[in-house]
Amino acid sequence: MHRPPGLPSNSSTLLDRVGDHPAAHGDGSPYPARGFRVLVLAAALATWALVAVGGVVRVTESGLGCPHWPLCTSRAIPLDRTASFIEYSHRAVVALVVVLVAAVAAQAWRRYRVRRDIWWPALAAAVLVPFQAVLGAIAVWLKLPGWVVAFHFVVGLLFLATITYAASSAWRRRALTSTPGFRRLVWGTVLVGAALVSVGASVVATDAGTACGTQWPLCNGTFVAGGGHADVQVAHRLLAYVVAILALGLLVLAWRGQGPHLLGSLPIAAVLIQMTFGILIVVMGGEGVLHKTLEGLHEAGSGTVWATFVALAAASGGPWAARAEPSAAQE
Repeated sequence: MHRPPGLPSNSSTLLDRVGDHPAAHGDGSPYPARGFRVLVLAAALATWALVAVGGVVRVTESGLGCPHWPLCTSRAIPLDRTASFIEYSHRAVVALVVVLVAAVAAQAWRRYRVRRDIWWPALAAAVLVPFQAVLGAIAVWLKLPGWVVAFHFVVGLLFLATITYAASSAWRRRALTSTPGFRRLVWGTVLVGAALVSVGASVVATDAGTACGTQWPLCNGTFVAGGGHADVQVAHRLLAYVVAILALGLLVLAWRGQGPHLLGSLPIAAVLIQMTFGILIVVMGGEGVLHKTLEGLHEAGSGTVWATFVALAAASGGPWAARAEPSAAQE
């Protein structure tokens, strides 16, 4: 980093915090300024909120609460009913996310193109914004067909992954200290997690949530059958069990010093909470307020679980990235 003449050598911390010249990252690449890190974190949190509010829209069947797109009505204000306000709030969060993601992409292009772990995910997020918007419009125009809603949800989680990856990379201070085995397990978990959320979207699209009745872990008296769309429900359950095992493996390896302790512990906690919501939805059945609340929490939880996987993958590096032992200066 360039230093003005006469400035003492111990002033690097002040420049790193305030100046336009980003600090050095643990592997020699530029470490983003605090303003950018806060911006990309805000974008990631807003995107998670968007997934959560989208879940509320689906659970409350408010997808058609706004009959027009992109405006809610001809006067751009919600109708005087609950469904309209819920859908309107979803579109308001969309507007916020668009602004934040555009700002992240612009700053990443201007200052951090050398950081491929930040620039490329930020670019992907910016590209996915209009694509996701078009899917939302199609869902409204076609009166919410199941396959469009499911695809819209999966793309939304992909969008969340891109901005979460950029945020986690921007906040990573050190060179990579995770072992190759830990990183491969993380990326394997990400892939299985992607399959899990995709099948979960299929459960919604095919209305397979009640295909196993109120039985768990059995499904209509058996383990892998039951008729109707029970096979989709059972596939979702089996993938959840696999993800839980992988997340437990990440916890063990993280606490053995092969990966980040805190981030390595989050996936298993998120997975167990998410599985608890899913089990309660099945065994309690019904269509009451509690059931709808659990469904909303389950959909928001899918975004949480997915985000923890992606954040851990970004913090750990690529599956074949070189490991750098942390120096005393980096501790």
